[in-house]
This record gives sequence, structure tokens and C-alpha cells, in this order.
Amino acid sequence: MLSFRLDASAEGKLLPPREGVYHAAHPDFGLRGDRVTRERVRAFVTLAGRDIVWSFVAFHWDRGIVFPVEACRTLHKEKVVPLVGIMPWSSLEQGKPEEVYTLSRIAAGEFDDDLARCARDVRSLGFPVMIEFGPEANGKWFPWSGFWNGGASDHSGERGVPDGPERFRDAYRHVVDLFRENGADNVTWVFHIASVPGEAWNAASCYYPGDAWVDWIGASVYGRLRGDAPAKPFDEIMKKVYPGLAALSEKKPVAVLEMGVSEAHPPGDKADWMREALSSIASGRYPRLKAVGWWNKRLRADGSRSYLEIDSSPESLAAYRDGVARFVDRPLWGSD
Repeated sequence: MLSFRLDASAEGKLLPPREGVYHAAHPDFGLRGDRVTRERVRAFVTLAGRDIVWSFVAFHWDRGIVFPVEACRTLHKEKVVPLVGIMPWSSLEQGKPEEVYTLSRIAAGEFDDDLARCARDVRSLGFPVMIEFGPEANGKWFPWSGFWNGGASDHSGERGVPDGPERFRDAYRHVVDLFRENGADNVTWVFHIASVPGEAWNAASCYYPGDAWVDWIGASVYGRLRGDAPAKPFDEIMKKVYPGLAALSEKKPVAVLEMGVSEAHPPGDKADWMREALSSIASGRYPRLKAVGWWNKRLRADGSRSYLEIDSSPESLAAYRDGVARFVDRPLWGSD
């Protein structure tokens, strides 16, 4: 039996809204994505003209495996659900294999003491938290990608399953199981892929841990990351991404966990892209799609300006505010 409530409890899972789509975001918390302040949350909400259900916060391991407890508390004070992205890398360098926190070592339990402590920290928070392990694992930029962990080879583990995705799946399951064993029942678990899988071995279905380890399924959808390229229409991307997400599970809600488009130079089509994308989302064209989180960081990983923020131009800000005005900004909680 499924129970519903609007107030959060320590054991609650974030359920999809009964109608409509959640409004979520990645406010600009600095280059590392972990400088969380109430002022930065409020600044985004003021710009958007709408509250947010959840906010992303990065949990990098380059300075040790220490859960971002204070960041979660800060978001909770603003009535925002923390979406913590576990980023298992020893340096914030993209496009290279990981030397310390490999997927195989995570799955083998070599970091269990640290992760068990993290789980107890989450449990002690006393309010719900969302966690995604290894976001965009089918992209080649992060070291937890299947590309850097065996790729399409099939020399170990389950026969018929590519080694790279299988090692990610095993590590994901191990982390979820460990958190549950340590009483962290206040976690809503999120599976997050990129929208550019390429080869068949790198498809989302190869990475999916299974319904028992996942509460929400989502992808990143970007129309354009740099202003010197044409923006790909949102629906063109979703027509390829959404069916694959929905096919992973018959019942799990789907989210666009990261969404954005860079401003063109000179400005012009970003506002049109935002208007069309947000209107398409609100129309119900994708019935399992229940949440959208805009990526609002002003800087790219290399420190250059991204122009992804919602206020990169007055026209873009107006399009965003109008588009999300119909979105849901209050979470619904429940349990089986």
C-alpha cells in the first residue's frame, strides 16, 4: 500500500507529483558545485520566480570521503531537498581513468568504512536526502564511466554484459546496499545517465542497477554547451532519450536531471529554445517525465563562462520564468 504526505519524514521517499512536473535546479555553488549557501539558493529562486523542490550538491572524493552534511542542512533550512551527487574521483580531471577510487575497488568493499560512516551521517540528518552515484556514467568525461572501466569487453562478471557498465552497476548496488545496511532509509536513490550513449554497449540499459536499487531515473539534456554551435531542439533529443529511460523500468519516475542551453553569440535563440522545451515538458508529451533541474552554473569546468545561467539575457530569463510558472514546487512524500 502506498501512502502520501506533503510533509517530509526521515523515512520518506520523494514521490512524483500527482500532476505536473517538479521544478528543481543546480544553483551556482561555485566551480566545484559544493559551496552551498542559503543566499545562493535564494538568489536562484528569486530569479526563477518559483521555489525549487531539490538542488544538486557535489560530493567529490578528492579531499576524502566525507559526506556534505552541512550543505544538506543548509538546503533543508531553505525547504529544499538535497540531491547529492557522489563523484568518486581522486582529482577533478576529466577524460582520464581513476587511479584510486576505481569501480572495482568500490564494489569490492575497499572503502566501506568511509562509506558506512557517510551512511550513518545521512541517517543522523533526520530528513530526506536524494543521492545519485556516479552521474552521467555512460559519458566518457568522468572516470567512473564504463569507457574507462573495461568498456565493451566481456572478460569478467556476468557473461553477455559489457565489463565497463557492469562494474559501474556493481559499484552502484554496493553503495546502495551499504547505506541501507547502516540504516540510511531516508535516501531516495537516483540513476543518472548522459543523453549521448553512442555505442550499443554503452546504452543506459547496460548500466541500470535494477528497480530494487533505484527510485528515480534521469538523464542530462543540453541543447548546446557552447554558443558557437547550433542548438539541438529539446524534442529532437528527448525523442531519442525518453523511450530508453522509460524502458528501464515500468514504474520509476523519469527526470531531466540536468538541463540547459548556452547563450548564442550574439544572443537570440536561447530564449526560443527554453520556451519550446519548457512548454513541451508541461504539455505532458512525455507522461513519465516528472521533474526538471536546470543547470545554472556560470562557469565551465575549465573556468570559462558557460552562458548556461537562466539570466544570461533578459529574454532568456523571461522565457524561463514564464515556462516554469506552471511547474510544481512542493514535494510529495510517501512509502510503500
